[in-house]
Amino acid sequence: MKTVLLKNTAALLLLVFLAGCMNFDYVGQSFTPKSESAVVNIFNGREKLPADKYRIIGRGTLTGPLSTDEYDRLAELRSLARKHGADAVCILSAGTKAVGYYPQSKGAFAPPLSSSANVDNLNSRGEAWQMDSFGQVQTLTGREKVRYDFVLRILLLKDTADFNAEMKERTPIL
Repeated sequence: MKTVLLKNTAALLLLVFLAGCMNFDYVGQSFTPKSESAVVNIFNGREKLPADKYRIIGRGTLTGPLSTDEYDRLAELRSLARKHGADAVCILSAGTKAVGYYPQSKGAFAPPLSSSANVDNLNSRGEAWQMDSFGQVQTLTGREKVRYDFVLRILLLKDTADFNAEMKERTPIL
């Protein structure tokens, strides 16, 4: 009974850890951060943007485990937008990217291994590999599964009137 509970707890902790592993790369301007209660609109594609309402302040890429819930992805986008002072997010593209391999398990749960350090995770002969706990490279044998991450390419947008007001404050008077 204890071992079943321990295994279930370990599996749950691993899922929580993997769900929280999102990465955001951003290039652009940052403005005064918004409060957590500020509304951040999310648009799916440039064609959905209202004309002349927003200015682009930066672009970014949000990545993370494919198992991450869509609600968590959108919550993270809103949080990042508020942090950079944006009023809206425009999702330009959503896709997946193979980031490694892990051996297929006969059990019900087969966690991804330490292969994320090597994005391609292939040796010179095209075989999947992993690093064991002793630092030795091990070729994966048998059937392997591909591990995927989601990739969201986005634009951060600021209300045009707010953008102009903040830029006017930033401009030095000569």
